[in-house]
Amino acid sequence: MLVVGSAGRLVDTTRHAALGASGALVMSCDVSRAATLAAEHRPYALVLSKEVYEFGGPEFDALARDVDAHLVVVAESVQQGVLTALLGEASARLG
Repeated sequence: MLVVGSAGRLVDTTRHAALGASGALVMSCDVSRAATLAAEHRPYALVLSKEVYEFGGPEFDALARDVDAHLVVVAESVQQGVLTALLGEASARLG
């Protein structure tokens, strides 16, 4: 799983949510490295804050399609339970 363009709280929340949803490893990166890391690691989900998505939504949509990842766009302050549910839905596509 890859968190793009966020640090701190969203990354921490995603790490905890991913454990509950699928046990997936969570990596984070800045926007400039997103395409490279997504291509290398093929995450099942790309997690972005709404602010980051607003910066380049069509490009993130295309990246998610290219690497066959689910795009999860949330508020930076998303509740862990909400994110766990969203990631659980995304991970269900794997099985």
